[in-house]
Amino acid sequence: MNILSDKAFKAIVIGTSAGGLSALSTLLEKLPPSYHLPIIIVQHRAKDQKSLLEEVLQPKCKIKIKQADEKEKIEKGVVYIAPPDYHLLIENDLTFSLSCDELVSYSRPSIDVLFESAALAYRETLIGIILTGASNDGFTNHKKIRRTDHSPVTC
Repeated sequence: MNILSDKAFKAIVIGTSAGGLSALSTLLEKLPPSYHLPIIIVQHRAKDQKSLLEEVLQPKCKIKIKQADEKEKIEKGVVYIAPPDYHLLIENDLTFSLSCDELVSYSRPSIDVLFESAALAYRETLIGIILTGASNDGFTNHKKIRRTDHSPVTC
């Protein structure tokens, strides 16, 4: 079974830190333009990077890549990236909210914050991937992303 295309899933969340750009490029550039799942990414980056990550990734990829916006409805086949210096959360109505709350695991955006809110919104239809990193950010709430058989989903 290819879990990245399994119809039982409705979204993918990805957390990445050190070395993340190379890992994200490798993964995202292989996706076809017809890829149907939304992909929501937290990449640890400096506050002043604005949309640089999106601008670097988009020319290499066949699917749309954009920075997530407050109250934006999550659409199929779009890659969303957390804005620098904001926590990215997913609401139960499958829209985004942004937060300037305190750092979590020394980070904002925090992988844990995204993973926890996504697990609550998508339940067993969510895939969680931690690509790269040097801290514990993402570890705690990655365990909350579960399939119906209650085994963790990892790649």
